Amino acid sequence: MARRRGHAAASYHDGIDADGTPDAGLLFICWQADPLRGFVPVQRKLDRGDALSKYIRHEASGLFAVPGGAARGEYVGQRLLEG
Repeated sequence: MARRRGHAAASYHDGIDADGTPDAGLLFICWQADPLRGFVPVQRKLDRGDALSKYIRHEASGLFAVPGGAARGEYVGQRLLEG
């Protein structure tokens, strides 16, 4: 898995499907402080398609909130939930 500046990518190849198509792809994980400035614009670009759309297929995306660590006397997610 390659890591650089808040993201990681890993390619995979799980053999050949029954129809002869490779079961292969790329998993991409990215950490962002503001999804509206990073995640959302990328998803919109993927939706419009580009020159690579002829050769690749975007299958799924997800957005998850991960709370920061807890300071002494706090519970995990307290600043997120009560802030």
